[in-house]
Amino acid sequence: MLDTLISSQTRLKLLLKFFLNSSTSSYLRDLESEFGESTNAIRLELNRFEQAGLLSSASIGNKKMFSANTQHPLFPTYTTLF
Repeated sequence: MLDTLISSQTRLKLLLKFFLNSSTSSYLRDLESEFGESTNAIRLELNRFEQAGLLSSASIGNKKMFSANTQHPLFPTYTTLF
């Protein structure tokens, strides 16, 4: 059902990864190998989610780690969808 609402498979994979388990964090290269998608497609969606405030990020060494922003007002809504 979600794949009919969300046309981007990369976007859907990211939403499921971060909102099914809100304690999950990951970085670009890790997501690339997990999803089998290009880094450009993943980076584009990560940036969109971060700009919307749905994901937060932190730099750890030379990696930018992403995780769900549990403080976002829509966070409870997204967790019930997934």
